[in-house]
Amino acid sequence: MEILSITEKLRESHFGDDKQLEVILSPIKRLLIEAPAGYGKTKTMVSKIAFMLASDQIPYPKRLLALTFSVNAAYKVKKDVTQNIPKIFEGTKNNFSISDKMVVSNYHGFARRILKRYGYKIHPNLKDIDKLQSIDDSDSRNLMASVSGLSYANAEILSNFNYALKNVNGKYVEENVNFYNSTVISVLLPLHIIPYNAILSLACMLMNDHLVIRNFYQRLFSTILVDEYQDTNILSYWLLSLLFSDQSNIILMGDSLQRIYGFIGAIPDLLSISEKQFNLTKIKLNKNYRFQHNKEMLLLDNNIRKNAENPSSPVISEVASIDFSLHENQVLEAQYLIDKSISLLEEFPNSKVAILVKQRGNNINIIIDEFNKRSIPFFYGLFTDDDSNYIKFNRECLFEFIELLKIKDQVSKKLASTLVNRIKAKFGTPDALITSMLNLLGIFLSKIFSDFAFLSNDEKITLISDTFENNGLKQYIEFVEAKIIISTVHGAKGLEWDFVIIPDMEAFSFPNYYGLCGVCKCGSNCNLVVTKEIERKFLEELSVFYVAVTRARKQVYFTASKTQLNYKSETIERNISCLLKLKGIIYG
Repeated sequence: MEILSITEKLRESHFGDDKQLEVILSPIKRLLIEAPAGYGKTKTMVSKIAFMLASDQIPYPKRLLALTFSVNAAYKVKKDVTQNIPKIFEGTKNNFSISDKMVVSNYHGFARRILKRYGYKIHPNLKDIDKLQSIDDSDSRNLMASVSGLSYANAEILSNFNYALKNVNGKYVEENVNFYNSTVISVLLPLHIIPYNAILSLACMLMNDHLVIRNFYQRLFSTILVDEYQDTNILSYWLLSLLFSDQSNIILMGDSLQRIYGFIGAIPDLLSISEKQFNLTKIKLNKNYRFQHNKEMLLLDNNIRKNAENPSSPVISEVASIDFSLHENQVLEAQYLIDKSISLLEEFPNSKVAILVKQRGNNINIIIDEFNKRSIPFFYGLFTDDDSNYIKFNRECLFEFIELLKIKDQVSKKLASTLVNRIKAKFGTPDALITSMLNLLGIFLSKIFSDFAFLSNDEKITLISDTFENNGLKQYIEFVEAKIIISTVHGAKGLEWDFVIIPDMEAFSFPNYYGLCGVCKCGSNCNLVVTKEIERKFLEELSVFYVAVTRARKQVYFTASKTQLNYKSETIERNISCLLKLKGIIYG
């Protein structure tokens, strides 16, 4: 039988990993998969889908719906599935098309799909949702300046709702979503404008108000798989809840320790909440393949996770010794960073080095100045999802793209070239950030005609719109030509490099004042004692630290200075970061 052949192939491919095989072959309909970085999540996910297809768990005309938080992650999933499942089925008689069996999207992309088909029931302009201009509804003053005739009261409804979403104020969101939707429908949609959040809120409204539509999607998508589930916000969670039925197969994959988007609305403790809410069976992947040949990195990864499991009293069996370098001042640290980067690239010429920092500031500026003084080329990636200039660049790209679609709704190289020229003209003489963004824009658009050439025109329009709308250009940093990348940790989420250097490992830098130092009461030695009062703050900082460490495929290096520039540019003596003094971590 075909299923026996496929099962044997999967057993051979995952030989020795009982947890991966448990996920793949499990008959349980509702699973929560805890999948840390480097533990083989993608391979397991592809094999799980293959087994479900082979065992007819997705019978025609039903489909599997795979959803992610980011656009780039969605297309990576689609690419992995499209490339690898045919290999698993090689030699069998299965000849179905993957696209006939599953749909892969990010939350907003799927909501847009729903509104494109049925949004006319809310407002006729939603039929052409691809040509509606997106607007940032986070600031009432900017809204009033951008939308002619918008009243202060309506602008406040929109911006307050946005603020509540970012701050995970579920009570406010639930009590005010109808006011928000009504304002969008009556005021913005007639002007051919739609806010980013409204794409999700209106899709949820549509499915709540029209049971026939909701039942259609529940029956069509009998299996729903969500990747990077820890990054889900309130509206995305509502959308999922509306898609789930009592008969749904549910597979949620994520890692609570990689939840670093709390500042833009990712729900805290979502994995444990959902485990109970949706009656999920939890399986933890437990083999780290990324660091399997690097004992110290393996221990570091494991011990960080142990600190997350039990912050006040982690159980550590063996201590990890990290590669750490302490310097007298910031300039000497910067010089060391440059020398270390050059040394690594000379020894490993096919590799890249990423220098990851918590945030922009005076100290990273010194590092950049030293790079510029020595004429060492690097890619400037110091932007985050809430960076106003980064958001503005993505918004301008989206605006011009939609305007070009109104002229001719065909994605072509001519359209791409015109888009780039319009953006260059808008920003004039570029600074470091805009230069980098133009670089990423060029890379992204070139991918449309190479890596994504297989997509239909409608799919290309959706990909481009979703990328700009999700502020997703930063995900293309992995394709820049520069051998040295200087980025924020948040900007690096989802990316990997052979070598990672994490500088400024000092108090009030990593963690910073707002992250943990402002509430910490450990005194002058920075030997942290995690109490219940600061546990949530600690876990948020630990998550950022863990994401930074796990961006390395081979090795991570840490540096610090005895002195630091504060926000007033004053030289201040600082302690080594408490994160390097956690139980289970030692430095020389």
